[in-house]
Amino acid sequence: MPGRHLLLVSLTIAAIGAVIYRINAITITLMLICVLLLMINFNRYLFILLLSLAVPFTLYFIYDAHDLKQQISQVHPDKQQINGIIFPDSVNIDGDKLKTDAHLENGQVVRLYYTLTSETEKNNWLCETHVIRFSASAKVSRIKPATNFNQFDAQKYYETKHITHQANVEFLHCDSGQAKNWYQKIRYQLHIWHAMSLQNAEKLPQPLSDYAQALILGKTPQTLYENNPGVQVLGLIHLFSVSGFHVSYLLMLLMAGFKRLYIPKEIASGIGALALIMYFIFAGEPAVLVRALIAGLLLMFQQASHCKIKSFNIWALSLLGSLIYAPGILLTLGGQLSFALTFCLLFTQKLNFWQVNLLLSVVSFPLIVVQQYHWHLLQTCANFAAIPVFGTLIVPCVMIGYFGQSVTGVVYWMNATIASFAKTLDWLATWPGDLIVGKIPWLFVLLLLIAGLLCFVREKKVALYSRVLWPTIFAITLIWTHFPVHGELTTFDIGQGDAALIRIPFNRTVTLIDTGGKVTFGQQKNWQKQRFTQTNGEAVIVNYLHSCGISRVDHLVLTHQDFDHIGDAKIILQKMSVKYVILPAGMMKKEAYMREIQPYLKKAQVIEAIAGTKVPKLPLQILHPFVAGEADNENSIALFGKIGGKQLFTAGDLDQDGEVAIANRYPNLVVDLIKFGHHGSKTSTNPEIMKRWHPQIGIVSAGRHNRYNHPSEETLKTAQDNQILVYNTQAHGMIKYSYFREKGHFKVKLTDEFTTTTAEH
Repeated sequence: MPGRHLLLVSLTIAAIGAVIYRINAITITLMLICVLLLMINFNRYLFILLLSLAVPFTLYFIYDAHDLKQQISQVHPDKQQINGIIFPDSVNIDGDKLKTDAHLENGQVVRLYYTLTSETEKNNWLCETHVIRFSASAKVSRIKPATNFNQFDAQKYYETKHITHQANVEFLHCDSGQAKNWYQKIRYQLHIWHAMSLQNAEKLPQPLSDYAQALILGKTPQTLYENNPGVQVLGLIHLFSVSGFHVSYLLMLLMAGFKRLYIPKEIASGIGALALIMYFIFAGEPAVLVRALIAGLLLMFQQASHCKIKSFNIWALSLLGSLIYAPGILLTLGGQLSFALTFCLLFTQKLNFWQVNLLLSVVSFPLIVVQQYHWHLLQTCANFAAIPVFGTLIVPCVMIGYFGQSVTGVVYWMNATIASFAKTLDWLATWPGDLIVGKIPWLFVLLLLIAGLLCFVREKKVALYSRVLWPTIFAITLIWTHFPVHGELTTFDIGQGDAALIRIPFNRTVTLIDTGGKVTFGQQKNWQKQRFTQTNGEAVIVNYLHSCGISRVDHLVLTHQDFDHIGDAKIILQKMSVKYVILPAGMMKKEAYMREIQPYLKKAQVIEAIAGTKVPKLPLQILHPFVAGEADNENSIALFGKIGGKQLFTAGDLDQDGEVAIANRYPNLVVDLIKFGHHGSKTSTNPEIMKRWHPQIGIVSAGRHNRYNHPSEETLKTAQDNQILVYNTQAHGMIKYSYFREKGHFKVKLTDEFTTTTAEH
């Protein structure tokens, strides 16, 4: 690798940082690969360069990681007074919920959450353009970790930004923030202009408004993916993140204008460099933009000094600069895609347009799928077509529409053009081809990434082997994720509700028992209603099913009509292919069924069940209800059967009388594992029945700090008296019983230690 020493050293430094901040099998393996490449290319110059750069960077990473740990370990009182500033362009409001990044006086940044008290207060915040100095009474706590396996982990994500705590504000007093020095004045003014520009863009018609905010102003609006589902389904999100593509485009326009004005290159480059820095601050100083900023500054320097800088050195310096600004940048999907795809472009001089896009597609595939678990088969083709159209037509239309608002007819025609493009994407997204891949094991991720990078190298044999290896590994991955040898009984942590999954080995049948659903108390006014909050049905249940390679549910059992059991059923019916929906007899007459289930059934077959009803391939027997009823708690469906060597009993919100009736009707029932009824309420879990059944393990599904105080002290005492080992979603997060044949073990997601523990049973 002659002449590319800086590139190799920068990759090694990045690997060192990854190991320090997040040590795991994949970061260690990447580090070993870099060490191997250093050994192969070792010489005196490489050694000096490595020593002079790797040592200070390593010390910086160690110091920064230590500082981050100290910040994490901070203990805050239940309530405290906090003071700081809020930039108006960082405020997001949905219904009566406000959230933003608040910069405290001690230099720490926290996620601030506040419930607006009136529509007038909401409108004032929506119109705010000044930097805000605030004083608040708040409860400051750690940002909550993921409490379900394979769930998006907000805690780890915000740690990459050095944001470790959140402030839940009860009282908020605001005033105008005053800058203390010239730098702050410039910074504050740029944020003010950015906020004003965002408000101006929000007045434009859709989809021009969303496109202008994302492409010009660097802020992805909450409405973008809701209004343009094709963008997300077809994997075109990268086109809407402010990155090198947009910065290069804006810089090109600026330099072209200077050339027309006959401004000397040296002066034009200086102005261009200053404009880049100002735009970086204006766009909110995002870490993902640092790479483009440094690359642009180096290009300006190159143009002014007539000193040629090789492209891979520019890439290496931009990586090192990004690691200084945000050491955790490569631990985020945005950072990984930005640097991986631009790395590929360093070696594509002799490739044609189709080969370049295919290379970018195979390299981005494992990075995206390892976090999103699915891939649309049209994604590569969509990128082939969309990228040139986007660069030559859509971006110019957005700029003309935004900056030409005062010219009659400009906004209308530009918006019409963009709308045609958006509708085409949405139409393509409805085509079949959304492949549920599942969670790819880290070794396969690494092999797919390396094979993808080598698909178009100059050595023909290596390229040929890589092109054969990539689809082979992909096929093995699909078999691995879609046909697991282990089965499972999983209780989701979905707050105050109930949802459980039974998956038979090799995914022969998939049964979902209830779906959860957030119950709201009191009547909300229109201005208070949230539009963009993901339900647990999608963020937790569907996400987990996709991570397991599951695209269809054979049996959706809805035990009774309460919203905390069926509220997210419509999400499951919309997002998954469902074969049978099983309800307690009598529920089809209820308003809850007609409102929450019937409109979303599609091809699903509905079965109203009573004790003894046979459902094809249902892994459990139906023991209750005995007759048709009102689909309320006492009519809950009760299920019993053998799962991985354990006899399971689960019965929704069935009361104690119902448990007694079942025990009397089935006197020989033997129960090893019980899902405590009604979230551990004292209305269920009859002490006498527990003595008769004597289960070894009990599971409680209940929300943290719920208003009902579930599980009750009576239920916990019953469990203690009968020596029942209790797992509780409040304390353990997701509870997963994984089994192979007759042997199994419990695995839980601990919420306090954010680790997993395994207990053999």
